Amino acid sequence: EVGMQYAEDRKQFGKPLIAFPRVADKLAMMAVEIMIARQLTYFSAWQKDHDRRCDQEAGMAKLLGARVAWAAADNALQIHGGNGFALEYQISRILCDARILNIFEGAGEIQAQVIARRLLG
Repeated sequence: EVGMQYAEDRKQFGKPLIAFPRVADKLAMMAVEIMIARQLTYFSAWQKDHDRRCDQEAGMAKLLGARVAWAAADNALQIHGGNGFALEYQISRILCDARILNIFEGAGEIQAQVIARRLLG
């Protein structure tokens, strides 16, 4: 959302950044990846709500969600360009927050082990 808003507001060469194909493509892929991670999270929660085993799905949601959050924050920072490092722009904080997701509550490597263990039986 922060990247999208910036791309709509920021003008370059007389037009908004979102009018440039590379920026629009980045935003589209960010939206797709976020939706996939969100749906996997919802499915994992649905499994839990219906008293079904969900450790594999929850691990997948955590692993994918953390990676997608980092990728989206990084892409949004790239859309911001040099302004992304300025403290007055929210994206610098979002990038820091997204990075920690892969560490808290089980690093990505741990989540991958949980998933692999379940896949292998």
